[in-house]
Amino acid sequence: MQHLFHLFLLLHVLAATGRLAAAPLDALPGPEKPSPLDTFILEGMKEAKVPGLAALVIRDGSVAWSGYYGWANVETRTPVSRDTRFQLASVSKTVTACAIMQQVEQGKLDLDADINSVLPFTVRNPGHPDRPITLRHLLTHSSGIKDNWDLLEDTWVKNGDFPKPLGKSLADYLQETGAYFHARTNFYPWAPGDKSTYSNVAIALAAYVAEAGTKTAFETLCENGIFKPLGMEGSAFRLAAVDREKLAMPYGYRKKSGELKALGHHGYLDFPAGTLRTSGPHLARFLRMFMGDGQVDDTRIMQAATVGAMRRISFPKVAARQGLAWYYDKVGGTRMLGHDGSDPGVTTQMFYRPEDRTGFILLMNAEPRKRAFEQALCQRLLKQAR
Repeated sequence: MQHLFHLFLLLHVLAATGRLAAAPLDALPGPEKPSPLDTFILEGMKEAKVPGLAALVIRDGSVAWSGYYGWANVETRTPVSRDTRFQLASVSKTVTACAIMQQVEQGKLDLDADINSVLPFTVRNPGHPDRPITLRHLLTHSSGIKDNWDLLEDTWVKNGDFPKPLGKSLADYLQETGAYFHARTNFYPWAPGDKSTYSNVAIALAAYVAEAGTKTAFETLCENGIFKPLGMEGSAFRLAAVDREKLAMPYGYRKKSGELKALGHHGYLDFPAGTLRTSGPHLARFLRMFMGDGQVDDTRIMQAATVGAMRRISFPKVAARQGLAWYYDKVGGTRMLGHDGSDPGVTTQMFYRPEDRTGFILLMNAEPRKRAFEQALCQRLLKQAR
């Protein structure tokens, strides 16, 4: 009996340290009577080393199917549920853009004005000081602002929020006197509007333009303009505002040991570009709103013309697939509008077909070992929507 007790203690310690973290992949929680799609997902998760997953299908503007699989937290054996909050990574940008465009719609911001007319500090590409940067440039990745990944990743905060205010962080990054400034690594050599290259910092700056122009914190703009009216309780960009017990832990897979490792929750200076945490059903309600030209059920938060402007390609010769943050891509040969996202231990997809308001959401708390599972599942979800 004493031997069994010691064995139990050893197993408990191993589980607590993550050394048994591979075992949960062999018995992932799922439906009691799995359908062929459920079986495909559970087997794919095991092969791709994904501990937790939420997926939803939207048909004709309504949720037609949803599924929740695996572990939100391996160590605490917390299964994924409809209440699990996933980090959205770059899918966050779609929400950020809507919060900004609400202010444009209300006349508080001008999409094509020089952002320096609003900002408390001056932003110019050092190589093109006479070319103004606009919100439209920022939201279409054509501003010329570059992600300096050596700096950005070095300043990430583990299990916490970035401590500096958004405006201070961006001033340090974009001003010559700033602590994070470097002309070559923080800016591209081309002028605003001449090319389009993906930029997280540019999206964060767009969020701060909205903050500065309305004299209201970006998080408050999202809470009052999007989360509250859509009933997205518990959704937030800051970890301090999220219920950690409902939050999916991001994981990485260690091939040599065959184990999963909890990576923790990250905060970073350009947080409006990627740290939104929300649940599958809440994100689906947001997507349904966008599908519905700014309205879901009896709640309207944007005008149809505003949503139309976001879908429209602003610079066809420069960025042929790029709307305002949202972009067009093909899923299994079908042209769709939306966004994907990836951070350490996070993979997300949210796309829909504007013609018939059909789409899907996929949230995972890991990066699949191979993209084959992710791509195949997106196609299966789209097929499920037909």
